[in-house]
Amino acid sequence: MDTTSFHRLRTAVQENGNPADDSSTTRLRDAFRDALAGSRLFGEVELGHTEDPNQMVIGVCRCADGVLPWEAGMGVERLWTALAADTRWEAHTVACTESLMEFEGAVTLDDGGRYVTVHVVAEPSEAMKQAAAAESDVTADAGASVGVEPTPIRG
Repeated sequence: MDTTSFHRLRTAVQENGNPADDSSTTRLRDAFRDALAGSRLFGEVELGHTEDPNQMVIGVCRCADGVLPWEAGMGVERLWTALAADTRWEAHTVACTESLMEFEGAVTLDDGGRYVTVHVVAEPSEAMKQAAAAESDVTADAGASVGVEPTPIRG
């Protein structure tokens, strides 16, 4: 699901429900943290709790060596789907670039509309960042060594 559609759905759930209590939010946060940490997709996982209804559970992760952000995004999506299987409703979105994975999710826990929202970002491991920087340097050096100069595009 694209981010705009997800935000519309999340807003509709928030307008028709109430945030889950701290105990329910903590249980979901802990289960998600355990799933992320146990997945071997990440070398570092840190999840917390906020009062922001758009991101009640927040997280920052660093991908494990050899795992690209898009690979982590696919894995997080599978983990979330399994975690949310016992909820009344769920929606999520994943966006990835070479340097960042961003996941947003929302679930309702019961027929009363109690919801929990999640926002997790992950960046590549230091080793992957260094490899990408080295590759970028090699590409730039190769272009310079053959005398390639940028040509302006004219409309």
